[in-house]
Amino acid sequence: MPKKAKWTDNVIPVTMAAIVPAALGGSSGLMCLPALYALALRGKKVFLYFWAFPALAAFLFMLHKGFDTPFVASNLASAVLPIAVPIAIHYALVQIAINWRRSSRVELDHFCESVSEYLDEKCYKKKVWPALLYIKPERVFISLTCILKIVLAIAFLVLYLLFIGAPKDGAYNCTGESSSPLLLLTASWVFFGMVLVTEIMFHMAMYLSGNVTNSLRSSFDLSVLQPTYWQWYLVALYAPTHGLWIPLTIECVRTVAVSFFRMQDKDDLVISPLMSLFDIIHVIGAVSSMHGAAGCQYPHAMLYHQLCIGANVLFNIGQMRYRKWKTWAAANRALKCRIYLPVAHKEIECFDRKWQHAANFPRGGGPVKFPADHPVTKKFGNSLKITYLPEFYLERTESKPDWDSEPPKFVPFQRKTLIPGEWVCVEVDSDAGIMLADKPMTTGLQGQFRCIHALVDAKNVLGYFGDFHGKLFAAKKYKKDPSGGFDLIEDFSCYTSEADISAAKNRLVRLLKPYFQDCLMQEKAAEFGRAFNRVENLPVRKVEILRACVIEEGWDTDVPSLFLVEQFLDDNSPFRKFNNNDFVPGQQAVQNTPNMFSLFSYFHSEGQLLVCDIQGKKYKFTDPQFHSSERESAEDDDYDEGELRDWLHSDGGMEMMKRVLIGLHEQQALHGLCNRVWPSKMAELSTQVKEWKQDPAFQDQLEQWAKEARMYNTYFANLNPVLDGGVGTFADMEEEHFDAMMSKAING
Repeated sequence: MPKKAKWTDNVIPVTMAAIVPAALGGSSGLMCLPALYALALRGKKVFLYFWAFPALAAFLFMLHKGFDTPFVASNLASAVLPIAVPIAIHYALVQIAINWRRSSRVELDHFCESVSEYLDEKCYKKKVWPALLYIKPERVFISLTCILKIVLAIAFLVLYLLFIGAPKDGAYNCTGESSSPLLLLTASWVFFGMVLVTEIMFHMAMYLSGNVTNSLRSSFDLSVLQPTYWQWYLVALYAPTHGLWIPLTIECVRTVAVSFFRMQDKDDLVISPLMSLFDIIHVIGAVSSMHGAAGCQYPHAMLYHQLCIGANVLFNIGQMRYRKWKTWAAANRALKCRIYLPVAHKEIECFDRKWQHAANFPRGGGPVKFPADHPVTKKFGNSLKITYLPEFYLERTESKPDWDSEPPKFVPFQRKTLIPGEWVCVEVDSDAGIMLADKPMTTGLQGQFRCIHALVDAKNVLGYFGDFHGKLFAAKKYKKDPSGGFDLIEDFSCYTSEADISAAKNRLVRLLKPYFQDCLMQEKAAEFGRAFNRVENLPVRKVEILRACVIEEGWDTDVPSLFLVEQFLDDNSPFRKFNNNDFVPGQQAVQNTPNMFSLFSYFHSEGQLLVCDIQGKKYKFTDPQFHSSERESAEDDDYDEGELRDWLHSDGGMEMMKRVLIGLHEQQALHGLCNRVWPSKMAELSTQVKEWKQDPAFQDQLEQWAKEARMYNTYFANLNPVLDGGVGTFADMEEEHFDAMMSKAING
């Protein structure tokens, strides 16, 4: 089960919502605003009930005016209608967009593909326009809306300067003095209208482009579609002429930055947080002026808006930093270890690391020699033992019963396991700066068979020899045998008999080859990734497939440990699973780059291999799986050991390959992209899929697979990176997967 957020995560926002109004004051209605912002920004499923906001707005207005004030219906109507009518229009227009998408999907997709093909012609084929202007088909409507947001934000700032100018009463605009107070009043409502129109259009664009398939009600709870215009309604209603200049400027800059990065399928990790910091600095200055000799009358509605919005963003960033620090601070045990790096394999083009140049690898294996002026010699001297292993046997001590003794005793013996490929072993001492966390990460990123330990390469030894980037690594360790599925127990105190202890130790030390095969699989996938990036006029982003190495510690003990180590994806994008190693309905997968890479692997290997189960962050992928055409199915064991690919230990065979290929083949957007690059190969694949589907038995299987794959429909429908709005945060893949498949709101 995924871990759930702790209630303590919201203690600070809730406490601030209670303390700030008591400290700064204001009317009863305005003093409720921090609590409202805290509920909207921190509460879950709040925006499912956004339609009820006008009632809340009416309550706040009456609370602001005072319940003992004579009730005037016209005043209440004039306060509530400016938000009630837009919300009704919002729901109505998005419903129209949903219906339009259902009735005219082909025409809308054709329009998007035409625009994308035109930009592809200009940006990639003729190269007369910068590649920055290219828009993928599924992002055409979204990008057009983002362009409109940018234009309107810039136009608003320019017009504000031309017609209103800078405030005459200082930077905080305490009194709202200007050449025309009416223009200030108009500006606040115009800004509210601008945010309203662009957010409604963006919401419609998400449906028209097919990026959102949720119900109308549940779509409001997606982070990227949560409305913010209600915030500016409160500002326009309660602070129409005071303190506008700096907050509106900050919001316009934030809008331009977020919209631009959203067009580029990136997160704004600099400008938005910086604008939130400016919000806080401005609030501190305004509060100082309010309590100073000048007696600034800064409006509480604007004050609470800036303070709560800015503080929430900064709190999220601080919380993320703290969690990151806590995770990596646990890596505090120095490792004395051996680092195994693949350098050659008969079927794999292994990565050529910089330090390997000019190194002397002895023909029959042995210590690697370096010239005196080699970077390895200059950096490490002779402190490291580096060995070339052209034929690599890993030796372990196991035990077996001696039936000749009475009673039978368990005697040790040596078992040698042949590891496929050629390797280099770098032996480092505990002072090399490689630090490991003893306890696994408590995260859903771990899989069914493996757990993840935090590993820090403090002195860049691992990064140097592996040619990796960064100092943070994920050390993966098997907790279940991938072939048998039984648990691997390291604590033998739970066993009482010598036979049970012997069997548990044997299972643990015998699991060697899968670590090295996993490393070679990622090396093969990285080879495909480099070839994919060399494709001319590639209409999608280039990819990076993480390479890996194997670390061994305690090789001189009874129970040595192995870890598959790879670079930790240390950015703020959510970890995603982009496609599966089984059949998934093609229309549910809206991220084209990883799926196009999977198809490329099939074409590039002449139909021999298919890379699938693509997962990672943005365009950095890890832990892929392979299906090969050499065997009919995963259960097929009619091959001799020498005939199978020795770097594969989880081959689904031709049966699984067909299932994945059919799922990919059903994606219309992917069809258009691949037909532009590999038209003949796509035609061959279409012919193959048609032949497969003509088989009645296979058709029955396909219908059964479709039923089994329905559980993934919602998950893959919500994998689109455009759904990751605002400043990115750490995301737990398992928790997202669980929520996506179990939430009634999303499925509703």
